Amino acid sequence: MATLHKEFIAFNNEIRLNAPRKELLKGNRKVIKEKIKKWFSGNKPKELQPNFWGQGSFEMNTIINPIPKYDDKENSILEYDLDYGVYFIEKENEDNRRAITTWHDWVYSSVEDHTNTPPEKRNTCIRVIYNDGHHIDLPIYYKDGGLIELAHKTKGWTTSDPKEFYEWFNNEAKNDQQLRRIVRYLKSWKNYRENNNSNLKLPSGFSLTILATEKFCPNEDDDKAFRDTVQQIKNSLDLFFICLRPTTPKGENLFEKYSDTKKNNFLTSLGQLIDACNKAKDEKNFKKSSEYLRKQFGERFPLGGEHSQILNR
Repeated sequence: MATLHKEFIAFNNEIRLNAPRKELLKGNRKVIKEKIKKWFSGNKPKELQPNFWGQGSFEMNTIINPIPKYDDKENSILEYDLDYGVYFIEKENEDNRRAITTWHDWVYSSVEDHTNTPPEKRNTCIRVIYNDGHHIDLPIYYKDGGLIELAHKTKGWTTSDPKEFYEWFNNEAKNDQQLRRIVRYLKSWKNYRENNNSNLKLPSGFSLTILATEKFCPNEDDDKAFRDTVQQIKNSLDLFFICLRPTTPKGENLFEKYSDTKKNNFLTSLGQLIDACNKAKDEKNFKKSSEYLRKQFGERFPLGGEHSQILNR
């Protein structure tokens, strides 16, 4: 029986966001922060001034290098993103809340000429797009006391606390870096499968992070930890197809509005992933073993042999 722990570790090193790209994102984030602050202080000095907090996979260190896409000139496009919350914090005993569209328009104006590509106005954020394909999303929040609300253009003011979520995950993963790797593997699986099937839409990285954290099965070998975690996710969803948000708004079922087609596609895809993991486990030839997983992860997953070892179990 082959164990592919070292192949998974090499795969993790391939897919995790490298240090230069992290520094690029941090630098872009800092420049945007200063630009928005300058715009508000100059154009809206009597209004609430914006504050900023990082959030999402970048803060949880689960962000991945996506599979490159190419434009019509064969230029490589990397579609990875950074979420950078723009917070308007209420002063004590005052009411300076503005309409959702007002704050969206103001934030848009503050970054309108920031890159060569015009920003996108989305329901939950303003998206700033860079030449290499990555983008920074600027969701807008209003905080009054302990209540934090997202300015959603179609749903209205929605209770949300992304900072609470990444603190929850970081606490769960603080003593076990393997959980972060498991989340990266799942996100890379989603990235590869969707790239190879335009009709397939798997759950968000946010949902996959919750499922992986709640069903995490630690092991000294990443291949076994990943296989057992995915199996536990599948077992749970076969009984109750739900994914409950662990933080504000706590208990929200993220799968509530899934169509039967989307549900069945996800369960089928999970089944195929588990089948590949089991075949890889039972195969004694390292090259063949890793080839089963390459059908799920793509060619970034290394061929077995160089990193592997045989274990009689």
